Amino acid sequence: MSEVLKAIKERRSVRVFGDGAVAAEELDAILEAASYAPSAMNAQACHVTALVGLPRISELNDALKLASALPGFDRYRDYVGQKSYSVNFFRAPLFLIVGVDKIRSFCPVEDGSMVMANILLAAHGLGLGAVWVNQLGAVGNEPTFRKVLTSFGFPPTHDIIGSAAVGRLGGPNPPAPPRMPGQSNIVTA
Repeated sequence: MSEVLKAIKERRSVRVFGDGAVAAEELDAILEAASYAPSAMNAQACHVTALVGLPRISELNDALKLASALPGFDRYRDYVGQKSYSVNFFRAPLFLIVGVDKIRSFCPVEDGSMVMANILLAAHGLGLGAVWVNQLGAVGNEPTFRKVLTSFGFPPTHDIIGSAAVGRLGGPNPPAPPRMPGQSNIVTA
């Protein structure tokens, strides 16, 4: 089996992280993989903001909780508002936010999702754990939350497509659950 297919089958969402920082070389490799994601019409309209270290990630987490508590942002209120909630699952030393310029991108959700897939596969390939975190998108354009994002260098013209908590595995890579049958079909001539 090719290494790519093996990585696709083995990669799992990791929510328990161990000690140790993500090395600068590993972060560079993940960001390079993100930059090679396909994009419609080769627009390359995605941007990744990397928050390294718990102080910055905690600042983002606090801003997310405040924004989620505002009227009109109740999509994740019950979940994000829990005292125990944390975007980095309390241990991930790296948090990546993927945004896309919806004016330049022909297919913003698809383009950003391809970047996210490359991030998750690259992290796995480096022996790291990662999990896609969706909660930021719902409040991404709320002014107070946006101000925090902008302070991190996240482009003001971009919408959040996804984010990922990344770090050292805090245990074995979880096994893949059984695949559901009937998820594809083949049509021939």
